[in-house]
Amino acid sequence: MKYTMVKQFSNGAVDNIFSFLFKWVDFGKMFLEFLWSFLEIWIAFFLIFYNIYMYLYYLFLFLIDRGSETSAGYLHFRGSYGKVSYLSRREQSSGPVVDHLYRPTASDRVLMRTRGEAGNMLTAVRSTAPQGIKKSIFPFKKFIPLFDRGAEREKRAAETDDSKSLIDEYIKEYEYRKK
Repeated sequence: MKYTMVKQFSNGAVDNIFSFLFKWVDFGKMFLEFLWSFLEIWIAFFLIFYNIYMYLYYLFLFLIDRGSETSAGYLHFRGSYGKVSYLSRREQSSGPVVDHLYRPTASDRVLMRTRGEAGNMLTAVRSTAPQGIKKSIFPFKKFIPLFDRGAEREKRAAETDDSKSLIDEYIKEYEYRKK
């Protein structure tokens, strides 16, 4: 008998052993892939319901938040009317609200002067209404001078010798601090 024949069967046996082991390794890899894909199928299935739940939950929170902002939600029932929200009246002091670290600037003085002039105009409008006639709730024509600032601006510019823009004021303040 030839030794090559024995060697051929010996090599075949070793090849079959390795082939057997590699087949089991490939089977294990495929089985893990199968388990992962099976698990991903169920995860995707349950995420459908989870996302529907989260959508409804956040929609509910959104409606609550929106309803608390405007006092009228998106869900309106027949015959019910939503309330209109309004801001509570806030008292303002006549002086400027300035932190102790900052001193009043020219713009604060202009603001106080403008506020005083607007208050004087409103009292003048109230006092000029005839006494025997019912006062109008909305005197639109009498508020027009409040928004016509052309003459007021020229009058203020003639009164003050200060600079005419905030940028000039800031540059002057910067140069003063720089010295």
